[in-house]
Amino acid sequence: MANNHVYIISGEQGEGKTTRLKEIVNLLQQAGVKVGGFIAEGTWKEGIRNSFSLLRIGDRSVFPLCQTEPEEGYIRLKRFWFNPKVIERGEEIIKTCLVEKTDVIVLDEIGIFELEGNVWHDAFLQLLETDNIHILISVRNSIKNSVIQTFKLKNYQIYPVADKPELVVKDIKKIWRKTGN
Repeated sequence: MANNHVYIISGEQGEGKTTRLKEIVNLLQQAGVKVGGFIAEGTWKEGIRNSFSLLRIGDRSVFPLCQTEPEEGYIRLKRFWFNPKVIERGEEIIKTCLVEKTDVIVLDEIGIFELEGNVWHDAFLQLLETDNIHILISVRNSIKNSVIQTFKLKNYQIYPVADKPELVVKDIKKIWRKTGN
């Protein structure tokens, strides 16, 4: 693995990991840090998560990633049906971040699907194989150790979702500057 830095926002399902990521992204951007990647915003129906949309950081374009209702041409993974074109779009977003030398790249989230080799698995591996980049991800508490072990993370920091976003941003900026950025 290359010399990179991974910042993990950890929490339970529905605890606010995505909200915390958005706050961190906003603070980093206000500080002049070039942030790219994407956030997966979920919707709820009768107390159950029923879809996710991909929100591209930067231009804030939104793409329907997955849903619980079957859709022709979509890929079924557990209870969700994924739009393969949006998965490709997410991978393109990550590649663009690498070409444009984005300071901090966000992937929301690295979870069970990625541990099984699906959805953002390949994009995350591509980032991990790139030297001197900073990756901000969200991970559920119950699988964070599996993510660390499976992807052989070396330089990582874990921040519980309850941590203040200013603390996370301070750490990211400190490490980012130490690496010559």
